[in-house]
Amino acid sequence: MGMKLNRGRHKVFGKKKTGLRTALWALACVVIIAAGFFGAKLLDSPPPTDNPASSDRVPESEPDTSTPQPSVPEQPAITQPDSPDTLRAFYLPFSALRDTAGLSATLQQAKAAGFNSVVFDLKDNAGNLYYRFDSQMARQVNSYTADALTTEELTKLFATLRQAGIEPLPRLYAFRDNLGAKALPAARITPQGNNSWTWYDNDPNNGGKAWLNPYADEAHSYIIGLAQELQAVGATAILLDGVQFPHQISSASFGSSSNTALNRGQVLTLFVDKVKTALDGCKVILSCTAQGALGTDTGVYGNNPLTFAPTVAAPTILPGSLPASIRIGDSTIQNAPDTLQQTVQALVSQMVLRTKVMEADKQPTLLPWLQAEGYTAAQIKQEIAGCIAADVQQYILYHPAGLYDFSTLTQ
Repeated sequence: MGMKLNRGRHKVFGKKKTGLRTALWALACVVIIAAGFFGAKLLDSPPPTDNPASSDRVPESEPDTSTPQPSVPEQPAITQPDSPDTLRAFYLPFSALRDTAGLSATLQQAKAAGFNSVVFDLKDNAGNLYYRFDSQMARQVNSYTADALTTEELTKLFATLRQAGIEPLPRLYAFRDNLGAKALPAARITPQGNNSWTWYDNDPNNGGKAWLNPYADEAHSYIIGLAQELQAVGATAILLDGVQFPHQISSASFGSSSNTALNRGQVLTLFVDKVKTALDGCKVILSCTAQGALGTDTGVYGNNPLTFAPTVAAPTILPGSLPASIRIGDSTIQNAPDTLQQTVQALVSQMVLRTKVMEADKQPTLLPWLQAEGYTAAQIKQEIAGCIAADVQQYILYHPAGLYDFSTLTQ
């Protein structure tokens, strides 16, 4: 607090002083009172908050307080989550799991930086299998990589992760599956008029891919069987990606099963519900695009994927891949490298609002993917600050090569 002043009557001893001395005493009192007032103001006010979108240089003058200033939270250092259910994850490519020494160091550094989970692929968006799944359909597809993990190796990997305080979050791509579609005739999309052929989303010579059929029960069974095997090995959460339709479906046939009476959103909701039922007690995380979760571009989903009722929804908020102007509700925000906090906060806040209008038992919690590739530690902290300011405490930090300087994220 500021200096406490004694404002009582002063008793004066000695002879009456000259006018000069009286003036000096008056000036001293003014100085003391002013020091006490401004000292109290400075000590009673909260410390200034750095704007994470600006440099660390202290401004030479205070802002004009006559104009209301937007409230910007401080950049948080990554700390240990308050609850074990709060996921603070990072992504690692499969190759990093095979580097035993490097993995040990990464896990230690990540844990010290406040992370508690790691995402890695066991079925990628081409259909490659990085674990030797043993279901009949997996063996029929036979798309195991040369270094695919055995059951013993996956069990050991899970134990290694958990001993380091890191929970495994294996990811499975669902219907985006070029290899599985070619090997499972009853589970693939076919061309109209010829169900013995394989449909491609473009000319294969131009990179076209085959897809599993989201309407086919056989495709559902294939993915669910893989997830059940992971749960049996010890997975407590499965992250599903590629739960969608192709961007274009020209000349595609989805068969004649009873599921075709459903629209896209309904059949994908049915699939997620079947996964949740099959994995009772295992958390189901659904990855989706940011635009899908905002409800602004839901074509491949048929509806906002947040409504598919996963346990957790993981929208991919990677600002570097998003447009410079993003439409959110009735407004448009500018997405730039120096406004990352504001961008992430606006996006996540809108997604939170969309979950709030859902039935209480169908509201997913949010686990946004945040960009690490090409960003400095300060920029990553801005993203995290935006997430936290939107009242979402969990996230997945994403660098496709798994390159993170965890030490800088705690400073």
